[in-house]
Amino acid sequence: MCKDRVNLIIHGDRVAFIEGFFELLSRLLIVYIMISVGVIWRFSKYYKPKYGKWITIITIWFFFPINIISSFAEIESFAGTTIIIVSMIAVIVHLASFLSIHLISRKKPPEEVGARVLCSTFPNSLLYPFPIILAILGSFALIYAAIFVFIAMILRNSLGVLLGIWYNPDKANISSKDEKSPFMDVKRIMINLLKFPPFLAVIAGFILYLLVGPKAIGLSDYPTLQPVLEIVKSISLYGALILVGVSFRALDQLHPRNLFSKEVFRVSFVRFLIAPLVILVCLVLFQVREPIVAITLLIQGMAPPAVINIMYGKFFHLKEDEISLLITSLTILALLILPLELLILMILFPIP
Repeated sequence: MCKDRVNLIIHGDRVAFIEGFFELLSRLLIVYIMISVGVIWRFSKYYKPKYGKWITIITIWFFFPINIISSFAEIESFAGTTIIIVSMIAVIVHLASFLSIHLISRKKPPEEVGARVLCSTFPNSLLYPFPIILAILGSFALIYAAIFVFIAMILRNSLGVLLGIWYNPDKANISSKDEKSPFMDVKRIMINLLKFPPFLAVIAGFILYLLVGPKAIGLSDYPTLQPVLEIVKSISLYGALILVGVSFRALDQLHPRNLFSKEVFRVSFVRFLIAPLVILVCLVLFQVREPIVAITLLIQGMAPPAVINIMYGKFFHLKEDEISLLITSLTILALLILPLELLILMILFPIP
């Protein structure tokens, strides 16, 4: 169904393309509505942090895995090479983003550079792009998105810690023995990664694909259960979008003036220009011809900074307020440029 939808948008005459694009924008309307619901709820008297925490847990541990496993029903052939290429591109774009912002901001105080490095290097690779990918491309693309997230987690727990130490202005006050610290040894890293629900879902989906085949995964023999699966997918989409809205931390950060500061411009330059350009170059070099893979990677690559960067900034004594402001501002900018982003992606990567 998702392929048919994108095919309608891509192929045909100019009128059909325009009509298809506006149809896509109408589908994006639900994205903006649900994020707005999250923002309104976040700043209402009815919101409590524990509610957001439980929605996050349920979405990541239940709804996302079901979507990922069910996506294997749409796979005609499984290419391990593609998984390796997606992993390599994920590593390359993280390193390129780090080097770019470091060169741009290297003359600033280390705590400022460190704040920008975290926000430029480590995007919100799960809760922001997953619902957008699900809404635009369907659950099939979530397999590649989950691989990207898995690599991003490895880099955050390794490269992210090293960068925190490097830019920390007071290195004597950090300790890997602190239970709340982002430090992790190899064993703890592997345990956390192997417990990561989307990654476990990819493994489970692959095993089921080999054992029972895509038809069984898609519940083709149980038509009465298919509506239930569609409901689960919808709940997953809406829940994740609400969480994007809940991620906004303060009303004053939503002021338009924050979108035009020098700090926001520098990090936006990396996140919304350098990162996608690096991915495009990698797609050409690795000869990636699958449009769904390309579009998924580019949506992931242009995601705003991850909220967890605030925790890293606080622990390593970086500019926590600037990190928080950058996360909010770039999330708003990412949502504003999303229609243009999708239009460009549809032109560059038509689905045959």
